[in-house]
Amino acid sequence: MFEKKESIEMANWLSREIKHLLPTFDLHAIRTVLVSFDPWRLDSRPTRDFLHIITDDDVAKHYPKMFVKPTIKSDLSEPVITVEFIDSSKAIFKASKLTTLDIFTKLKPLCLAKTPPP
Repeated sequence: MFEKKESIEMANWLSREIKHLLPTFDLHAIRTVLVSFDPWRLDSRPTRDFLHIITDDDVAKHYPKMFVKPTIKSDLSEPVITVEFIDSSKAIFKASKLTTLDIFTKLKPLCLAKTPPP
């Protein structure tokens, strides 16, 4: 019981940290986000959390041109996040060994490098 409560508190803390980090992002450089995972794998949690954050109403309101497509599988495949940028380049995150914070930390410099000038 205690471990589950501690895990929930940790997830809430991480979610709050990422919500503070998100306004420093400029996701205008992203065209498409494809999120693929098997919910039965224990290491899919960070990918599901990423999907939850990226599809939040506030994010959708600020980035209406960003298309997010989740694919839920049942084949025990590794969670994968594929990000396509406006210049047609792609970044693929094999997320089985990444935390949600790792995913956002690795995505931020890619977005900054590809953001169009104002």
